[in-house]
Amino acid sequence: MSLLTSRKIVMTTGALCMIGPGCIGLAGSPGMAIALFCVGGFAHQMLSGALLTLSADLFDRRVVATATGMAGSAAWIGGLSFSLVIGALADTIGYDPLFVCLALFDIAGAAILWTLLRKKPTAIPLAA
Repeated sequence: MSLLTSRKIVMTTGALCMIGPGCIGLAGSPGMAIALFCVGGFAHQMLSGALLTLSADLFDRRVVATATGMAGSAAWIGGLSFSLVIGALADTIGYDPLFVCLALFDIAGAAILWTLLRKKPTAIPLAA
């Protein structure tokens, strides 16, 4: 199996594990809700680790830091925006639909990853 395929499988496994926290609203006990939340924490770290190493696999070594920094900036903006939206929505619809959306976003992200990274990536040439 290629390195890129193994990264995509790890990210897909993490995304599928995020179904657990998406079911927190169905938990019959606080213990089950905590267990599902823990599965989500594990899955999130699995996704984060694979995503951070993916940039080193896709980009030339001279631009890996720039690519990782740009991805981190985009993640920070997304996290900030999502936090503001959650704060506004949690009062009106509750947290259950928001946990379901988190699971769906990760699964959609894995599908996008498989769609965009079909071929073996080539290093981005730098201007001389």
